[in-house]
Amino acid sequence: MSAKNIPFGQPILGDEENQAVADVLSGPILVHGPKSELFESSFAEFTGTPHAISVSSCTAGMHLIYHALGFGPGDEVIVPSQTHVATAHAVELTGARPIFADAELKTGNIDAATIESLITPRTKALAIVHYLGVPAEMDKITKIAQKHGLFLLED
Repeated sequence: MSAKNIPFGQPILGDEENQAVADVLSGPILVHGPKSELFESSFAEFTGTPHAISVSSCTAGMHLIYHALGFGPGDEVIVPSQTHVATAHAVELTGARPIFADAELKTGNIDAATIESLITPRTKALAIVHYLGVPAEMDKITKIAQKHGLFLLED
């Protein structure tokens, strides 16, 4: 039997992407410059919102959201147990505590049936990760979040 190497997450970059990166690297501003501003304004227009802010990673974005919501020590955010560690780290960076919910065997997603049993008066949000791109049960999860007045973050 011969071994076959299957690349995981290999980027697909062509000349256009390489040139765009080279243009930024050869300019005077690496981050928060004209390319970032163009992306943010285009994204805000596309989504119909007044503003958009780009960040360096999903972790940074989640941390920024939790910080803006005022999460801190004593607060809790329910997160899936089957996810990248950054999902929990973004919560911890605010001083809040991640609470891990079980995963469904079939999908690897958060098990919506376990969420309500984890909600306490300290629970402020639900962080939902669509594991490997498989959608979580958002109809059920959204109803739970609304019922308990919880912020719902989707990754």
